[in-house]
Amino acid sequence: MSKYQEVEAKYPLHNAEEVFQYIERLNLEQKRINEVQHDTYYTPSHRNFLSEEIVSEWLRVRETSQKCSINYKQFLPIGAVIQNYCNEYETVIQDAYAVKKILEAMDFQIIIDVNKTRNSWIFEHVEISIDFVEVLGWYIELEAMDEVSDDAIENVYDHFNKILLMLHAKIGKRDRRGYPFLVLEKTYKGEM
Repeated sequence: MSKYQEVEAKYPLHNAEEVFQYIERLNLEQKRINEVQHDTYYTPSHRNFLSEEIVSEWLRVRETSQKCSINYKQFLPIGAVIQNYCNEYETVIQDAYAVKKILEAMDFQIIIDVNKTRNSWIFEHVEISIDFVEVLGWYIELEAMDEVSDDAIENVYDHFNKILLMLHAKIGKRDRRGYPFLVLEKTYKGEM
């Protein structure tokens, strides 16, 4: 895998306060503190990402108080129920408003806005993020910080599970579709 590929796992988190306490005891290196993220998701009008049975692509403009970025993710294998990693292309942008206007002029449609507050730490080459997502609640995400070879993906997920156990995280079923899908599903009650 290259630097443009990502291996991560995300779960609903049922005991966020307790996990925060375990993280504090471990004195982990903090990367983000209460960072508010506003994400606007788009789809091209000529190829609606939501028209597929399994959504495998997202295009996002993210705005925070620190920076703005544009990101495209393509979950692999495309269309599979279980997608183990994704191609991810992200770059910082100077003017989110201008980029949004460009996307609108090129006939991209807004799918949904997702708002969340994120706290992140670094531990054993993994970025641990705890998110409070409007509409959804608490989630925990673990992302490999190093490039991962195809034959090592399962080892990475084993490492994630060990970290979750160490943090005493009480988690729900792994999310494989992403926050925009979950917010859409909850907002429109399955009318997608």
